[in-house]
Amino acid sequence: MVLFVWDLGQTFDSNTTLTHYQNSNGMALLYVGDLSYVDDFSYHDNVRWDTWGRFTERSAAYQPWIWTAGNHEIDFDLQIVNFCH
Repeated sequence: MVLFVWDLGQTFDSNTTLTHYQNSNGMALLYVGDLSYVDDFSYHDNVRWDTWGRFTERSAAYQPWIWTAGNHEIDFDLQIVNFCH
């Protein structure tokens, strides 16, 4: 069985969803975007990515996860854009 997940984030409901998947005997997880909502935090909050990684590790370390990026993974930095032009 393959489970499709999106908009997991880092909330109590996120924990419930991940626990449900772990208890389902799924063989893989297809994650279709909007992982940790880092774009809602200022200063390119890499700590938020770290906490999300630790949260999902309990499953992702043992079962295949296939990720696609969503609109909340886009970290727009005007300084980087100006540097490229």
